[in-house]
Amino acid sequence: MNPRKLKEILASHAEGLLQARPGPESAYDLSTEDEAELNSLISVAEQVKSTLRPVAPSRGFESTLKRQLLTTAHLRQAEGYSPPNPERDLLILMAIVGFVLSLAGVLLALRLRSQGI
Repeated sequence: MNPRKLKEILASHAEGLLQARPGPESAYDLSTEDEAELNSLISVAEQVKSTLRPVAPSRGFESTLKRQLLTTAHLRQAEGYSPPNPERDLLILMAIVGFVLSLAGVLLALRLRSQGI
């Protein structure tokens, strides 16, 4: 089965489970093999849903976590922490690769010149 289509069907079914409404499993045009795979995955999803129960953290835990996160954020800000920048890191990597390739080209040209080719 197309993984994208399978993902969409399972996401739709998961939404239905979360909203306590059944999803239209029979509305999809699937082969017998794909339908068997989908039914087994839906069965697993329903078993997981029936087993797991929502849990809400206590007020004390939420306030402690919030305090710790804010303290850490203030400390990082005071230390001058800057979050990772993937674009900058990619630019640096590309510059390094370019330098290495240029160096290899120069060395190759010198070697070829010294051999008289």
